[in-house]
Amino acid sequence: MTTDKPQTVDDRLSAELGIDVTAVEQQAMFHLDLLRMQHGETAELGYVLMNREHHPNAAIVFPTPEEARRALNGHPLIENLCEEDRIDARVPDQLTLSDLASREVILP
Repeated sequence: MTTDKPQTVDDRLSAELGIDVTAVEQQAMFHLDLLRMQHGETAELGYVLMNREHHPNAAIVFPTPEEARRALNGHPLIENLCEEDRIDARVPDQLTLSDLASREVILP
């Protein structure tokens, strides 16, 4: 006998609520990080800042700075964006709100 019930708590919540709970959580974490920076605190999430030639510059957000650094070497989204038109990609030691200005924010 097999069941079609989702396996994880997030899967069950997503199915019951009709929304992607993981995506909502990522958005909430990003907004909390923005609030921290607005209050002069250090960002807790990790950001890959990408300058691009033919598309808007981007900030790809990861749960930690360490994950952002690892993403520079092999994350599929970063690799695909780099293939399109990367000029520069880096993980800043310290991020400010002005670093995010005029950037497309991507939550993978």
